[in-house]
Order: sequence, then structure tokens, then C-alpha cells
Amino acid sequence: MGQYKALKTIKLQGEFPLCDHFDSEPLSLDSTALKVVTDFTRRQPQVISKDVDIDHALYMMKNGHVRSKLVVDDDDNFLGVVNCRDLSGRKVLSVAQRKQIPREEVCVEDVMTTKDDLHAVSYDVVAKSTIGDVLETLQQLGLQHVLLSGADGLRGMISASDIARALHIPVSILQKPTSFKEIFDVISGREDFTN
Repeated sequence: MGQYKALKTIKLQGEFPLCDHFDSEPLSLDSTALKVVTDFTRRQPQVISKDVDIDHALYMMKNGHVRSKLVVDDDDNFLGVVNCRDLSGRKVLSVAQRKQIPREEVCVEDVMTTKDDLHAVSYDVVAKSTIGDVLETLQQLGLQHVLLSGADGLRGMISASDIARALHIPVSILQKPTSFKEIFDVISGREDFTN
């Protein structure tokens, strides 16, 4: 990294009050939902290849400080979403057992949530909505994130963790079971559907 230089630092001695935030308004549930959108026209989305093994994927996500990534194929076609819970939960062992392969051979495509199982909201609808509206949508769906569709395709994403971080509040989404097996696991105490 020879082309870059380290910046000069100073010691923080004495009193250092926090600067006032004149340019930013405090966010609330009534603020425009656009304040918590990860807009793919302004910021490159976090993507991962469908073929990456789960241990490498989890390592990349933890070191990148991200909780979910969009899954793409070799031609950059969107296939689904994977999150840290998918990569480290019971789902991995279940897939390995079902496919009769070692855990180390399970890849992102095996545990991701496919695009067919995801929900999206029009970017134009979100532009006219509040953060509270989006949070209510996530809670009704039992999802940690919702994708935003635009005229040219996938436009962005909003996650419950982004809302929690922006508003400095805890956000708990109760994941809803989507199959009989998931309902059975919840009833029998084998799985916890809170995030």
C-alpha cells in the first residue's frame, strides 16, 4: 500500500464536547423510509457467489461487518439472500445430512433464501413511506430485510438492523415459520424463531 500515507493524529487531551449535528435531523419512526435505504444506485451491494463454502462465507461476512449478502451466480444474476444465521445455524447440518455430504462441502446456494421466497417493495412506495411503515412491514412478514424493486431491477434493501442502528432502538423481528416442519420444530422446542 505504498501509494497511501498515514494521517497525522492528535492526542485528545482536556475536554472534547461532541459536535452539534446541525445538518442532520434526529430520526424517528415518522422519518422518511429513504433515510434507512441501502440504495444500490449509490452504493455497491454486498454480493457473494453461490459456490462459496459456508465457512469462507461466514468469515467474509464477519470480517466485512455485514449480516447478509445478496447471492449471485457466475453471470451476476441475483439468486437470493444469505445471512449469518443461515451460515451458522441448524440449517447447515440439515442440508449436509439431506445431501449426505460433509458440513465443509455445504455452500451458500444450499442455505440461502431463494429470490422466490423473498419479498420486495417498490422503491416508489418506500419513497412515500415512513421508517415505521417499513418496520411494520418487516414485523408482519417476519423478515429481517425487505428488497426494493425499481424500474431497472433490484434497487435496494432495508434491514431491521439498519433501522435499529439508525434509531438507536432495539428491533426484534419474530420470524414466521413457512413450512410444517418449521412449525413442528417451534412447537417441539427444536428451533427458536426470534432474531
